[in-house]
Amino acid sequence: MWRYFDLSISDFGMILIVCGLVCVILGLTRRAHAPLASVLCGLLLLVSGGLMWLIPRLDISPENFTRLEFLLAGSALLAVDLVNDYKRLKCTVPLQGEFLEITTYGTRKSGLMYGAAVFSYQVDGVSYQQASLDKRFWLGFLNPPFLKKYTPGSYYDIYLNPGNPRRFALSRRPHFGLFSCCGAVLLAAFIRACVK
Repeated sequence: MWRYFDLSISDFGMILIVCGLVCVILGLTRRAHAPLASVLCGLLLLVSGGLMWLIPRLDISPENFTRLEFLLAGSALLAVDLVNDYKRLKCTVPLQGEFLEITTYGTRKSGLMYGAAVFSYQVDGVSYQQASLDKRFWLGFLNPPFLKKYTPGSYYDIYLNPGNPRRFALSRRPHFGLFSCCGAVLLAAFIRACVK
């Protein structure tokens, strides 16, 4: 893409680094609508931009650089779902919770939606109203996947983290979402490029 604007790889890398810093700052100061997503995207931009800036300085061949990008981007995307699955595995205490609604993160009705189910529950006399660790993507013109399984106002089994009652999971099974799928495709591309 940088070729169309007559930019070198290093210059384009610097642009990505600046964009990554802005995303990280917005995420850390909670000025972004989805702070965690902003920080993750910012870190990915920082790594990609840093690598693009380093290419001419390290004499990395473009073919090896492409392999490295596939490896890093695939690992980063897989790590997002693996970290979330790790958090969900800590949720071991079964509890009844009332399904309230779905919360969405920084998307428009016409495009790709990202959200979680919000439940109300009590632990040791303290009431909580939190979004689950189980997050899903769906197209804005379709019904959210949570509404296929949960009815607002009804009670369902949830799994609570005994060390942090603000965290709960809808299921203890691992979930392979959009991030995992994209990460697996990029890692497969890395393996294929290495086998050639």
